[in-house]
Amino acid sequence: MKMTNQPLTLAALATAATLAALPGGLHAGDDAGKAVAPPEKNCFDFAWDAGRPDSHAPIGVMADHTHEAGEWMLSYRYMFMDMDGHRAGTDSLSSHEVFHRGYDAAATDMDMDMHMWGFMFAPTDKLTLMGMLNYVEKEMTLVANPHAHGDGGHDHGHGGHTGTFGHESAGLGDLSLGAMYKLYDDRAQRLHTGLALSLPTGDVDESQHGQYLPYGMQLGSGTWDLVPSLTYLGQCDDLSWGAQAKAIWRLEDEGDTGFAYGNAADATAWLALRLCDWASISGRLAYHYEQDITGHYDGPHAHVAPPHFQPNYGGHTLDGGIGLNLKVANGPLKGHRLAIEGLLPMYQDLNGVGMERNFTLVAGWQFAF
Repeated sequence: MKMTNQPLTLAALATAATLAALPGGLHAGDDAGKAVAPPEKNCFDFAWDAGRPDSHAPIGVMADHTHEAGEWMLSYRYMFMDMDGHRAGTDSLSSHEVFHRGYDAAATDMDMDMHMWGFMFAPTDKLTLMGMLNYVEKEMTLVANPHAHGDGGHDHGHGGHTGTFGHESAGLGDLSLGAMYKLYDDRAQRLHTGLALSLPTGDVDESQHGQYLPYGMQLGSGTWDLVPSLTYLGQCDDLSWGAQAKAIWRLEDEGDTGFAYGNAADATAWLALRLCDWASISGRLAYHYEQDITGHYDGPHAHVAPPHFQPNYGGHTLDGGIGLNLKVANGPLKGHRLAIEGLLPMYQDLNGVGMERNFTLVAGWQFAF
């Protein structure tokens, strides 16, 4: 009787398959009892963590993040900007040097307080809608040239002022409505674009003693403005980073009172360190360029100090910022964020005789639900 090799062949195949399935294949027996380390992961093998305190940019950056479908976010920001004296290009000027250039007055300081209320809503994972309304308060102090002999009229003199005098304005600023669209979302990196329309809801006819205030004292731009942006974000371990490019494009040559602020461009980049689950610190560089004012007031206004003249607005600035982001991780206030950022000018090259910026402070609250 002839015997078949089929059972032996099947047994051999089964044994080989079992050995092959073991870690290390047919040589698994050589490493029996040894733990096998999982493959190492790099930074971008992890999913984006929106719950980190540093998943939002420093509070001074707008339109910096998107939301998931159905999510809302409410926010409030307070910004304070302090300006002190004048600068021609990169050179600081004393009031005496401003007078020497032919002006009958010089601005010694200017403060701006801005309150910003915002909302975001994401109808889809890729699309986030947003809006923001501002309330603005401005104060400017000027000193008259004691040696000037102007007639106080429309084009000359210091309007009857002697010594120190000032201007004030306050009211609603411009309303901004827009959207952000997510272009790229792969693990720990994101890229989105934004487009907002700024509506000229802020007054541009603020006056004192029957004359329009200096251009920079008005509460809005006076024009319909388009604001496109592009933002990149990344995370790795306890570090996060981002960069944003943004522009302001004036859609009109002049507003209701005859002038328009210049087009502007911004570029900023930041690096943040997560200290713990609820706190992070950040460092940022922010570049801003703005053209000077076009057009001219169409009503009574002074030509006394540098802020009364259109070529004295705009220029190049570079700021350095340090920030702190806090996020409540647990309890009844879970999801609430508090943040603060201070910015100091590192470089200023201003058009004409512009106002020199001292520092900017931004603080805010955000809540997503």
